[in-house]
Amino acid sequence: MRVPRHIIVSAALALLAPAGQAAAQDVVPAPDVAQLSPAMVEVLAAVEASHDPRALDALVRYLQQAHPEAQAALSAWMARRSALVWLAEPLPVAKAQVAVDLPAEDAVPLKLALLDLPTKWSGEGELGAFLSTGSAPGSGFVGRLTVVAERGRWRVATSGRIDYQKTSDEVTRNQIRLTIEPNYKFDEHGYVFGLGQYERDRFQGFTDRFSVSAGLGYNLLDGNGRKLSIKAGPAVRVTKPVEGPQEQTLSAVALADLKLQLTPTLNYSQEVSTYFDAVRRTYYTLAALDSRLSSKLKARLSYTLQHESGSGVARTLTDTTSRLTLLYGF
Repeated sequence: MRVPRHIIVSAALALLAPAGQAAAQDVVPAPDVAQLSPAMVEVLAAVEASHDPRALDALVRYLQQAHPEAQAALSAWMARRSALVWLAEPLPVAKAQVAVDLPAEDAVPLKLALLDLPTKWSGEGELGAFLSTGSAPGSGFVGRLTVVAERGRWRVATSGRIDYQKTSDEVTRNQIRLTIEPNYKFDEHGYVFGLGQYERDRFQGFTDRFSVSAGLGYNLLDGNGRKLSIKAGPAVRVTKPVEGPQEQTLSAVALADLKLQLTPTLNYSQEVSTYFDAVRRTYYTLAALDSRLSSKLKARLSYTLQHESGSGVARTLTDTTSRLTLLYGF
């Protein structure tokens, strides 16, 4: 679990505050580091709890230069960290909030050292196929790849999904969906987001559709196996229908993302997106039940529904799909 950056930075600023302004409370002191001040112990514990070796090394180098008298104690701290090889659980950290006026020559190097954080990458791949026989023989597959990059308050998620189906030797589904979503978290619950999306689905009445939107998001639930995020904002959509002229409209978009841990090995998730404009209305939802097979492999039973309605040449269609797939996390 990462420690929020504002806690790390504020604790680091306490290091340069006058004596008596900050005190380390509920901090687990390291052995053989009695020469370190309480504020030093606090900021070192905070950065160590983030499990970020680059940030800790940068901070220790800065402290050794700024406080030569503490070099031996700082070396002892680093030796302890190497021996423990980054504990699985972070150390308790005091949540110091100290406001001080720092000289630029002292504040800038320390802030740069703490903000030099690596980018955390994660992702998930999904693949499934089916073959049906009888009165409606057919085959198809679904593939999805999601990659997420996180750094500090920034998060960028990219995803691509392909859904293909052939029934009685005729293609009945050929859908492509690509998205990229950057967002910036400005406090514990709120964030601003941007969303770019490309879709292709002739069976829903369009050959290409581009959507660009931005707005505000809020995390209603976050923790204890429950997560619920909602977001909304304006959007611009450009649609190339199968029949008729190209459409360019100003829309409103609302999205929701729900994740629930039902048991240690069973999870439920659902994502919903809705677009409204003068020509088309789009409703899309993907509900999934995941069963963990190993630390990185899951089996998924999912249900997808997409509803398109509109006026003029826009067609009104509802499309549903049920799938059994395998997911691999990395």
